[in-house]
Amino acid sequence: MSVLGNVLKTLVLITVCFCLTTRPSLAGGIFGFDLWGSREDSNADVIVDPVHYKVRIELPDSDSSFLSDLEAASLLIGKQETAPSGTVGLIQRARDDWANLVGKLYELGRFGATVDIFLDGRPLDNISVTETLGTGGRRVEVVIAIDPGPSFTFGRVRLEGRPESVGRDAMVNAGLAEGEPASATIIYKAADAVVLAWRREGHPFARIANQKIIADHASRTVDVTFDVAPGSYATIGDATVSGASALDPDFILQQAEVPVGAPYHPDIIARISKNLKRIDALGSAIVKTGDHVDAAGRVPLLIEVSERPPRTIGAGGFLSTTEGVGGEVFWLHRNLLGGGEKLRIEATLSREITSNSYNDIDTYSGRIGFQYEVPGVYGPRVDWLARGMALQEHVHPYERKGFVFETGYAYRMTDELTLTGTVQYDWAHIVDAYGSGDFSLVSTPLLAVYDSRDNALDATSGMYARLVAEPQYATNSGSVFFTSDAEVRLYQALDDEGRFVLAARGKAGTIVGADLNEIPAHRRFYAGGGGSVRGYDYLDIGPSVPGYGPTGGLSRVEGSLEARLRVSDTIGIVGFADAGYVAETSLLGGDDVFQVAAGLGLRYYTAVGPLRLDVAVPINPRKGDPDFAVYFGIGQSF
Repeated sequence: MSVLGNVLKTLVLITVCFCLTTRPSLAGGIFGFDLWGSREDSNADVIVDPVHYKVRIELPDSDSSFLSDLEAASLLIGKQETAPSGTVGLIQRARDDWANLVGKLYELGRFGATVDIFLDGRPLDNISVTETLGTGGRRVEVVIAIDPGPSFTFGRVRLEGRPESVGRDAMVNAGLAEGEPASATIIYKAADAVVLAWRREGHPFARIANQKIIADHASRTVDVTFDVAPGSYATIGDATVSGASALDPDFILQQAEVPVGAPYHPDIIARISKNLKRIDALGSAIVKTGDHVDAAGRVPLLIEVSERPPRTIGAGGFLSTTEGVGGEVFWLHRNLLGGGEKLRIEATLSREITSNSYNDIDTYSGRIGFQYEVPGVYGPRVDWLARGMALQEHVHPYERKGFVFETGYAYRMTDELTLTGTVQYDWAHIVDAYGSGDFSLVSTPLLAVYDSRDNALDATSGMYARLVAEPQYATNSGSVFFTSDAEVRLYQALDDEGRFVLAARGKAGTIVGADLNEIPAHRRFYAGGGGSVRGYDYLDIGPSVPGYGPTGGLSRVEGSLEARLRVSDTIGIVGFADAGYVAETSLLGGDDVFQVAAGLGLRYYTAVGPLRLDVAVPINPRKGDPDFAVYFGIGQSF
């Protein structure tokens, strides 16, 4: 599998980032115990006087269901392959593990549990740090004897110092209510829920000032009392930016959309953070609440940012038995003038594998172009866009040489919905089944995109929908026609970890106002190949002219269904079915039928997305269709 992974890696751009990270210290405990920390230095290269040991947990048979949870929580088990230094190191690890296991048992609702640790048959507390254990290379026998004891329920639950109207429902929803099963985890969640409830009422500094947790072993109940200190009510104040150098702080504030004067609410802080993530020039952005409420009753905000390297150079590629081989290079600047302006210059080159004329430039497809984006031209949600390209296409249905220029605006209506309107000029010289000629088009594409996916390259939930409405005017012939095209993709994980995902895609489009031969070949509808109906030749499904090939059509319908299973952290398998239909008329009909294909795929997961290998077979092949097709690429197929 590693060989295949290396082959796939050579076909795509993989940007490798070297990051220095620190592991956070999880400080917390129950009744004064540090449950999660470890006093050992795990970074030591050489262990002095290592003491090796073997360890097991002993539980009553009636409580054996706890064994896996306790083994996962045990430091002695988790670090068994790393010997501690000397007897003192083993004793310290055992003491840390005792606190860890007691905390875990409290999380499981066993407040009367006992944990006893024995080293070579002796109680831990009876062993001096001056003793020498594990002499002569012998492994110390460690036994952890645990009696979980009975389960507990919650008894009296109170909020002191404040009316219970704020926080009471939050406690109940977290499971903290009289008669409910008790556990430390529920207590933690309930405390957080009470604080959050107060902060949602406009109190940014709400906290639990004191808490009383009393376990009554006779009644097997746990009484919980929270004393809430809500702090002052506040509204959102001014925000300041730190950490910006090349990026204009005023631009950052504009994109943040800080609602000064609005009642404080944690959702506002989350929304500001989400807005800042859209700034491509930022590597990170942290929104912090100030430490005080000013005289006007406002709490200031601090936005701490770090910037990404402004320039990126990259390359990518694809390989398919039906579409050929191709590559791409690009140069990107994320902050051209200091206001988050993005300029991308790119070039692509590809050719069909079936062509034998490697020295004939006319058998290649390629383009060179640019994309320019200026964010926030009319408020934070309106961007100005411009793009242009010169291109040559050599595909089965047609040959095209020309250029395209387009400019317009994009408006982010909501976090998920973006509307775009542009004006486009498209000139092309085309050779197809109807002959050759020059075409000059002016159009005004209107685009709506709804995107609620959790990950654009490997979605496990959400929806992507795209609707295009484009009136077009052919200046050379005077004809006017209208194109509408829609696509919907749905994703649903069938398990909590998102390892088994069902994905579905549907496309439908139509062109009205002109006959097929009046529409430039590159503006017609086609189907077949990767991203469409796998298993068939690229753009080969639909009407055709005998002796020449496909002509494209005036309407199209496509559908795909995939079942994606991630079998390990790096490997996934996919089963899929595709279908597509292209008609010569604006409404579906005629002699053509749906072409159907099915296949299997392999995914190799990387930091930049899954690498894709798909093998597809036509289910109802026509004469001349391939027996199978193979596709390589990056990201899921849709």
